[in-house]
Amino acid sequence: MPFLLKTTITNFLKLRDELSLRNIRKEILPLILIFPLSVIVGDLRYFDLKIEMWGLQSFELMLYPLGLGWLVLAFIPQKMILPLLRTAAVCSALLLPFQFILTEDLGRLAVFMAFQFINGICAASAFFLFCFRLNNVERLFGMSLIIFYYGFWYTIWRTFPIVQDIGKTWGGALAVAVYVAVVFLCHQKEHIDSTEDGKGAGAGFVITLHMVYYTIMCTINYLEWMEHSVASMPFGIGQFAAILFILLIQVRINQSALYIWLMYLVLSLLGLGILIYNSQITSILGSLIYGLGDGVGYIIIYYLCAGAIKKSKSLKMYRFACLVLFIEYCLISGVYSQILNFYDGSNHYLAFGVVLVLCSVCLLFIPVMQKRLYNADWTDGIHLQEIPEYAQPLAETETFNARDDLGLTGREQDILAMLLKGISPKEIGYTLKVSYHTVGFHRKNLYRKLGIQSIHELITKYGSEVS
Repeated sequence: MPFLLKTTITNFLKLRDELSLRNIRKEILPLILIFPLSVIVGDLRYFDLKIEMWGLQSFELMLYPLGLGWLVLAFIPQKMILPLLRTAAVCSALLLPFQFILTEDLGRLAVFMAFQFINGICAASAFFLFCFRLNNVERLFGMSLIIFYYGFWYTIWRTFPIVQDIGKTWGGALAVAVYVAVVFLCHQKEHIDSTEDGKGAGAGFVITLHMVYYTIMCTINYLEWMEHSVASMPFGIGQFAAILFILLIQVRINQSALYIWLMYLVLSLLGLGILIYNSQITSILGSLIYGLGDGVGYIIIYYLCAGAIKKSKSLKMYRFACLVLFIEYCLISGVYSQILNFYDGSNHYLAFGVVLVLCSVCLLFIPVMQKRLYNADWTDGIHLQEIPEYAQPLAETETFNARDDLGLTGREQDILAMLLKGISPKEIGYTLKVSYHTVGFHRKNLYRKLGIQSIHELITKYGSEVS
């Protein structure tokens, strides 16, 4: 049993996603910005509203129309997604003047709720492009932009009133104008097969996992907004640190996204545990760790969801994601806040208990996550089948892979075919647009499956079969 656990952990930590910053395509910058701007513009519009209705604060009320906006996209035909996005973006711009001139009353609340419904449509539509048009590193970059905004909001926005005034007036208007321009620069090319069920890609599993993330987020956010337990500046610094953490682990070290998910669980639990102790030092330290965990979790869960949906090549999985977001915003948030409002004990202890249970469940499902999400490559690089000169050797490689039941992945077959053609690992990485370390990782797995130790043994065993 200990050996099995050690092997599982070792394999888990070795998985890679093949990320490289050189795979960010500057020519599709509007597509990279579309989802981050949808989230940021939506957040800009109601941060200062303080109205309570039916026992709910304004920030809780805003979640209901937002969820309904996501629900709309669960039923919209694919060809209507981009036109709907553009229409909704224009409508959000038209609502902007009313948000500036109305006083803080029910009229302004109604306008904000209408804006949030439209923003839900925008965000859900943009998420379609985020899933199917971007590669891994572009999605990671886009999510990092959102966390950068939140870091700025907690460190600068909430500290300096002049920055808040700019955001409420011409700064907010400028952000909406940029957003509308970006929306109209986006184009939808790929047609996704609506008949695909997405089985085998792990999309349904990771989308369901998003509900776990959302519940953890609701738990800690309640402490932040209702009890003011979280210190703003350390939390914001933690958000900035999350971006550096992601870039280091995902891009530089090229570690698995599941490793980041594990770190999110640990950091969230640790930060919440520290916040239980009510002192200045624990408030700063706990807020910093919580901010780091929150940023890491936000980036990686959407990265995982979008990557799994793209790998599934299924419009049904995208629609399922929209439905799950609707359930989170409209059901989980409301029920959760009511439960905490009626709880008589310390909300810190209740929150810690809830997060502890959820994290424990997630840890138990790590082997399942590994199997469901990474049974095929998540690669930003190109595949050998896209290079005509390698069509023949790749076909021959696929033939003896099936004949000898080697169980090689698509990327391992690519590297095998190139090694047999005498291509060096460095040249392989350059051709396939993956790192040298990624080539070494797959080559090591390849040698293990073939039962060999060197390139000489590889040529001797299979060289004659590839022309």
